[in-house]
Amino acid sequence: MYIVMGRMLRGRTIVDAGQLRALVYAAAEPEDGLEHVYAETDLEGAGTVLFLCAASAERAEATAVRIVDRLLAQDELLGWEWEGRRGEV
Repeated sequence: MYIVMGRMLRGRTIVDAGQLRALVYAAAEPEDGLEHVYAETDLEGAGTVLFLCAASAERAEATAVRIVDRLLAQDELLGWEWEGRRGEV
């Protein structure tokens, strides 16, 4: 299992941590291997952690990028941006 951590910078909309987690789960597809999402919001955005089942760190990161691309396309996150980094569990 791998984790991909990132910082989401708030755009024009405001969501709480529970809403953000739900949006991440909605953006993920079954084949993405998303096991769990952690999110903590603040005034500037949110810290996020995606727990992914993947064959390698590179695949986990590529999958996280795809999930985040779909996530940021949702109207609820208009103008939001994501900066990510990865780690191994």
